Amino acid sequence: MDVLLAILSQFGLYGLLTLGVAIVFAALRVVNLAQGDLAMTGAYVAATATTVAFGWRVLLACVLCVVPLMIIERTLLRRPLADGLATMLVTWGVGMALRQVAELLFTSTSRTAAAPVESTVELLGTPYPAYRLISGLVAVAVIGAVLFAAYRTGWGLTLRAVADNPTMAALLGTDPRRMRTAAFVAGGMLAVLAGALYSPLLAVNPSMGFGLLVPMFFALLFSRPGALGAAVTAALLVAALAVLLRTWLTDTLADALFYIVIIGTAALRSRSHVRRLLSWSRRILSPARSS
Repeated sequence: MDVLLAILSQFGLYGLLTLGVAIVFAALRVVNLAQGDLAMTGAYVAATATTVAFGWRVLLACVLCVVPLMIIERTLLRRPLADGLATMLVTWGVGMALRQVAELLFTSTSRTAAAPVESTVELLGTPYPAYRLISGLVAVAVIGAVLFAAYRTGWGLTLRAVADNPTMAALLGTDPRRMRTAAFVAGGMLAVLAGALYSPLLAVNPSMGFGLLVPMFFALLFSRPGALGAAVTAALLVAALAVLLRTWLTDTLADALFYIVIIGTAALRSRSHVRRLLSWSRRILSPARSS
C-alpha cells in the first residue's frame, strides 16, 4: 500500500509537468525546456511567501506567472516558430535566466516550505504522511480536469484542431496565435502549480528544475502532438518506475538504472520497426469506429 501511495504522489508531480509540456508541444510544436525551471519558480514562491497561508501561496504563484508567460510567448517564441531548434534554445535560455535570478535572490542553498498538514493518515493499516496524500490527490484531480477540458470542451477541440492542422483551423475561424498563447500560459501554469504544490516535499534550489526534465521527455517520446492522454500515461509509467526502483535498490543504484532504462527506451523508440509495432498496437487497441 505504501508503494502505491508513493506512486500516486510521484505521478501527481510528473503528471502536472508532463501534461503542461504536452499542451505546449501540441499548440506550438515547441519542447519547453524551461518547464522544470517554471516549477522551480513556483516552489520558491511557496517557500518564501510565508506571511500568507500555504493555499494562497500556491494560488499566488499561479496568478503571478500569467503575465510573464504571455510576454515570453509573444515576444520570444512567435518569431522563430518555424524553427524547432531555435524555439528550444529560446526556452532553454529562459530556463537559464530563471535559474540565475533564483540563485542571485536566494543563493544555491536548498530550502523547503513547511507542509500545511504535518499529521499522518492510516490507509488499510499503513501510516502515510497526510500532505503527501493530499498533494497527490489534488494533482490528480487537476490532471483529470485538464484532460476533461481537452477532450470534452470547445477549448480542447480547438487546441487539437490547431495541433493537427493550424492552417485549416485558421480558415474555420480559430486564431492560432491566440490559442498558442493560451496553451503556453496553461502549460506553464501547470508547471508552476506543480512546483508550488510539491514545495514541502522537494529540496527547493535553483537547479531543481533540471532533474524534472526526464519524465517530460519520456512522455513526449510516446505521444504525438495533441495526444495528452498518452503523455499522462507515460508520466504514470515513469513515476511507477522511479518509485519501484527506489523501493528495491539503493538511491544511487536506482537513479543510475532509472536513467539507463529511460535512455534504452528512447533508443528503441527511435527504431523504425519499433515505431511500426507501436502504431499497429494503437490501431488494434483503439475501439472500432461506428460507421
